[in-house]
Amino acid sequence: MEKPTSHLPQTAPVQKNDSIRPYYYMILFVLLATVLFSISTVLGTLVPTDTTLEILRDLVELFEPLENVNALSLLLLIFLNNAIKTLGVIILGVVLGVPPLLFLFVNGFMIGVLVSVSISIEGVGLVLAGLLPHGVIEVPLILLAAALGFAVGWQSFKWLVGRDSQVRTQLSRGLKLYLRWVLPGLFIAAVIESFITPWILGMVGNV
Repeated sequence: MEKPTSHLPQTAPVQKNDSIRPYYYMILFVLLATVLFSISTVLGTLVPTDTTLEILRDLVELFEPLENVNALSLLLLIFLNNAIKTLGVIILGVVLGVPPLLFLFVNGFMIGVLVSVSISIEGVGLVLAGLLPHGVIEVPLILLAAALGFAVGWQSFKWLVGRDSQVRTQLSRGLKLYLRWVLPGLFIAAVIESFITPWILGMVGNV
């Protein structure tokens, strides 16, 4: 007697490699962003002291109008500045990932310069007190935004060389992650930088 045949539709087996690949690439892009940021920060610390002092004077003059700004206004300025830049890094990543690369190098280099000259003037303790509270949140989010920009740039490169690409899909994923994680995290970092960091600096400065 023959067994009845099943008429249920046969589903194609799920390719594990295809489902894991996007996460694999994102890990690589985050590592790439971290390495580039670290290298540029180290390069910034190697700038001669005379040059760093000149850069610091220029930055002090640039941000002098903010001295009289209240904490709430400072919060909005910091948040909007970081939010616009990280959003631009993700969207402009479509240009083969070049804007995220420049963004990481410039920011890392300037942080290295500022840390170097600040340590020589204020000491390690005060510098750490001024950077760590908000930096532990802000820097990883900047690296994530740059990694998302790299991911978009990689898809653009694949399109340019005639390979199967998903530029719009990757950009959509990046914007969703931006709205879900980067934007709220940057707001928290801005709150800390505007209200908590000055208080910590005052505590450390009085020790």
